[in-house]
Amino acid sequence: MGLVAGATSAGCDTSRLTAHASGDLVVRASEELQRHWDDELIGDAMPSTIVQVEGVFAVVPDDETIGLVLVRAYAAYTFGWIEDEAELAEAAGDLEEADRVRARARHLYERARNVAVHLLRLRDHGIDAAIAGGPDTLARWLDDHVQSREAALLALWTGITWGSAIGMSNGDPEMVADLSITRAFVERAVEYDEMLEHGSGLTFLAGVSSATGEGIGGEPERGRQIFERALQLTERRTFVVQLAYATTYCITQGDRDLFVSLLREIIDGGDPDPDTRIGNRVARRRAIHLLQRVDELF
Repeated sequence: MGLVAGATSAGCDTSRLTAHASGDLVVRASEELQRHWDDELIGDAMPSTIVQVEGVFAVVPDDETIGLVLVRAYAAYTFGWIEDEAELAEAAGDLEEADRVRARARHLYERARNVAVHLLRLRDHGIDAAIAGGPDTLARWLDDHVQSREAALLALWTGITWGSAIGMSNGDPEMVADLSITRAFVERAVEYDEMLEHGSGLTFLAGVSSATGEGIGGEPERGRQIFERALQLTERRTFVVQLAYATTYCITQGDRDLFVSLLREIIDGGDPDPDTRIGNRVARRRAIHLLQRVDELF
């Protein structure tokens, strides 16, 4: 009896075996895409890639590797292309279209968050009670359960995608109320390793602190300090840090000179790191659009 026939006769689902086996290939492919030089080409291809990974994940929803690739893909596509589309619509004065695109971005981020929480739930069903218990209860749960790089990545992406959905919600009070939950996830991931995903956690925390003024609960000075830490650790080669610095702290504080300086650094920065190449290309495109609006924003 052949191997496949034997496995099938024993009740093994060969489609699941195939899907699981594709996990390493999916991961390697996604890593290589980060090194691509044409962000327009990648942006055009991302929707079909997401749909394909969704199909694989539907067959093996317990595969953490594939699930995390899906979360990252949603986050990257929404940040790099959908948010940019919303900003362009706003710049053109089409506020109705900008709101429509932001609503789409919110839903995409929420899908990514839901997948990330599902993966955490597979590790421990107590995650739901921890979230429901509020940020302090969640922080204690995270301290106990985030003890590996894999768990820290899940916590990081849960917080980033959830927080990004809040950012696209036009100030929906029910969503904004969850901001402390998102911070708990990211803070635990950063505590585990500041440089996870090229300092994405530090960048997120800095942006959250800087997004509003001190008079309405923000902590812009703390945000500035975290941004500077992220720039130091990334050696200024991960341009998403500069982009977030410009679009949160600089705008909140009205610091036009620093805003222009950071955007010029991105635009003139070349190709400093192949591992963040596509993200840097996205940041450069968005920096060009933002620099064109400097008089409007300040």
